[in-house]
Amino acid sequence: MPGSRRLAATADLTLGPVVAVAVAVFGTALAERLPIPAGSNVALALTASGGAVVAALLAAAVWTARPVIAVPLTWAGLAAIPAVPLSLFLANTPHYLFGVSGDQQFRVQFLTRFADSARLADFAYADLPPYYPAAWFWVGGRAAALAGVDAWEFHKVFSIATLAVTAVLAYALWALVTTRRRALGAAVATTLAGLATLAAYTPYSWLTGALVPPLAVLGLRLVRRTGSWLRTAVLVGLVLGLAAVTHTQILIFAGFVLTVLAADGLLTRWTRPVPLLVTVGVVLAAALPLTLVHWLPYLLASAGEPTYSAGQHFLAESGSRWPLPMLEATALGGLCLAGTVWIVARFGRSTVARALGVTVACGYAWYLLSTLALTAGTTLLAFRIEPVIAAALASGAVGAAAEVVHRFRTNVPGSDGGAGRPTPTPDPRARPRGERDRRRNPTAAVVTVLAAVAVVAQVQTVPETYEWAGAAQDYRPDGTKPDGSRDPGDANAWLGELRATIDGLTGRAPREVVVASANQTLLTYTPYFSWQASSAQYANPLANYPARTDELRRWTTAAGPAQLLGALEGSPARAPSVFVFSRTPDGLLQLPTTEDRFPDPDSGAPAATFAPQLFDDPAWQRRDVGPYAVLVRVPGPPVP
Repeated sequence: MPGSRRLAATADLTLGPVVAVAVAVFGTALAERLPIPAGSNVALALTASGGAVVAALLAAAVWTARPVIAVPLTWAGLAAIPAVPLSLFLANTPHYLFGVSGDQQFRVQFLTRFADSARLADFAYADLPPYYPAAWFWVGGRAAALAGVDAWEFHKVFSIATLAVTAVLAYALWALVTTRRRALGAAVATTLAGLATLAAYTPYSWLTGALVPPLAVLGLRLVRRTGSWLRTAVLVGLVLGLAAVTHTQILIFAGFVLTVLAADGLLTRWTRPVPLLVTVGVVLAAALPLTLVHWLPYLLASAGEPTYSAGQHFLAESGSRWPLPMLEATALGGLCLAGTVWIVARFGRSTVARALGVTVACGYAWYLLSTLALTAGTTLLAFRIEPVIAAALASGAVGAAAEVVHRFRTNVPGSDGGAGRPTPTPDPRARPRGERDRRRNPTAAVVTVLAAVAVVAQVQTVPETYEWAGAAQDYRPDGTKPDGSRDPGDANAWLGELRATIDGLTGRAPREVVVASANQTLLTYTPYFSWQASSAQYANPLANYPARTDELRRWTTAAGPAQLLGALEGSPARAPSVFVFSRTPDGLLQLPTTEDRFPDPDSGAPAATFAPQLFDDPAWQRRDVGPYAVLVRVPGPPVP
């Protein structure tokens, strides 16, 4: 790699993310200050116009000949593609998409854990190392603590900033395997594909999922030993290491793609076993340090211990049918259709087309394998791969556009390289050749305009795409809604009183308390440890979710207060010192339970019902808070 390209790559990977974060923070802050009436079309109008501004910014980056101007414009434009529509869409809520409901509940809980302490810990369970990759949550939690912002509120800007950084990183990797202008096009296509396929709902998955297509091109070059072999191997390993600590499924899928490319290299005799093994060794060595940071504590703790994993016991509708974005009547559909044609046509002659084709083929193979896995009572969560498939196909459209421009330039009389006249001798005082080519080639202008239209078209669909997860009006930790209202009839209106009661009775920091709660939102906003995660799909396998539920139910059968205290003392896991029960009309105390019945979507189960007499002991203090009864064991054993 020449020195200038090495310097540019370094800037893309270091300064680019900084610019992206700045764009996301500025965009979010500006959107929150704009007068956007809730329920009006003002946000949609601003989103559409904002998309046009972003498209103009990117077009300026393409047509500007001076790198010192073009490169920052590229970073800022790419970051603005997700930052502008999402900031405007969420302008009337302090929450991110879907608030603290569904999957966001455990994500905010994870951020809250690390905003409270830098110690590597599970988001829910005391005394357990995390199973779900924690790097994104750790960085977000520590950044929230540094900024002095509550984790639940920081979730929005951190997620948008992650999407902005991802767009720049995708560009950085693409710039290593193609020209910078084509890299910009591929990064734009990738980012639009991510927005259209709901990747914004899981930004830490998209952080490395968006990198799989260019990573596949780098992998194919590794197999063929082209370019800077050692640096490429190390970079591929670092990306895999990043996936290992942010999203395990993307790591496995990326490994699957690279394995298929390696097998392809052996079958086509582009490589031999020994050089290939050396390459694999370098990649694994580069990936291992990051991987071990997260996984070594879990692997050591799980040695010889019973585990129960239900994380893949989920079959989403989008994971039940194969994604065919190339058949959709949208801007992204047009990109994917063009990309499909180009990938198929150039599969045998272009390294990029071959790598993208293998990525797409592996994506569909993943869907097939996920369907087959149903026979074993599990899935491969195929819906997580849909954004990667769309990104690979959309990136192929850049190759198609570049080929159209090239053919026009070489075949049309009067253009450079055509038959109309010989190419004149370069004038050193003239404009750079690339700029002269673009200005004299109307096809390049047409492609630029069409690309800008695609950006505007796709950006302005964000409010419709994410309508289901839009401006959440969930209660805040103090028990009020974003507009300041509070309905005592809502369970979460008592969040502030619940925390004040628990903290007052225990006299301990929240991180030193284990709570069994009928209100999971309380555990999302406050860094208490939980006796049980809200569902088996989120639970750490080391917690053995079914066994904990069974133990909770056994406590309900205690003959009296002394037997209940004895059962709590004898619990193999740290027992709760605080219970937050729902009160029934007849005075009984209840905790909800769930069961893993995959593939049955019904996870409901009978509540664990306690007689209030079980807590008639000086060891317990009771306070009723709204619909809840708070039972605190005093003094309760603290979490170390």
